[in-house]
Amino acid sequence: MALAVTMILSTVLLLVPALLVQAESSEARSKWSPIQLSVENAIESTPPLIFKGSVPYRGVLLGAMLRIQQENSNFRFETRDDINYGPYLVSVNGVAGNDTAHTYWQLLRYPNMPLDRGVGCYIPGENEHIILRFTTWD
Repeated sequence: MALAVTMILSTVLLLVPALLVQAESSEARSKWSPIQLSVENAIESTPPLIFKGSVPYRGVLLGAMLRIQQENSNFRFETRDDINYGPYLVSVNGVAGNDTAHTYWQLLRYPNMPLDRGVGCYIPGENEHIILRFTTWD
């Protein structure tokens, strides 16, 4: 009898932490975090365009950009899929990068930190400010 009680208590003690983690995870997954997206053109020095968006728990930047595009006619973008690296940003609001002119869309975290991932992999944090900057490379 004592062995049966010990086994039951051991099982319960193993399950309780797992249930608590699962409850916490489902609560976190239902949470949406606000982000800010700025579009800057460093070549023409035009004023930045600023957009508000949101991402779900562990959601990627591309999803937030698609939602902003659906909700705001002043924001349009195109990506192109690379077989090795996934989607990459090729144009914003009709302005496209060009290999000959050495121009591209740089992805930054405010104020000036380059992202280490592309739009399809980067997971923005809560209230994060992402900058899409059209610029040149040498």
